[in-house]
Amino acid sequence: MKIKNIKLEPIVYDEEHTAFETTPDDWDPYATTLVLDDYDWMNYKLTAYLPTKEYGKMRVRFEYTGMGKCTMQISGSKGYKKDNEVLKNYIHYRCYKRTYEFDSELFQKHIIKFMEAHIRHWGGEYAFRGTKEAVEFYNAVLTDPNTTFIEKRSWTK
Repeated sequence: MKIKNIKLEPIVYDEEHTAFETTPDDWDPYATTLVLDDYDWMNYKLTAYLPTKEYGKMRVRFEYTGMGKCTMQISGSKGYKKDNEVLKNYIHYRCYKRTYEFDSELFQKHIIKFMEAHIRHWGGEYAFRGTKEAVEFYNAVLTDPNTTFIEKRSWTK
């Protein structure tokens, strides 16, 4: 996969997490963070960490500011080994960042789904992860006809 030309597609979500790949170093590979900040102005952010097989480790951030369009910013990296004999034992990373703009109604719909699922989980045996809801949100933004692709960057480290 060439990161420079990566075209993000919807992620298939199933209970077996077949689209995901974790390593022993992943402390909490499916973490989500929701921040509702109304101090100065509405600024709501949902961030999900998704270790995908296809796109590597992704951080997906959905942001709503209460004004106009919302954004989905995806940053990620995928490890690879070089063929070079000297560097073959080191893992190098191809990194990417993509930003999309989408309608606030889509944000409202999916943030409500996320929060309702979170509340239903209260009293559960384990912490709420929100992976399913985050993947559904990501897929909805990518497939919505009103979504606009606004930024692309790639680099190697």
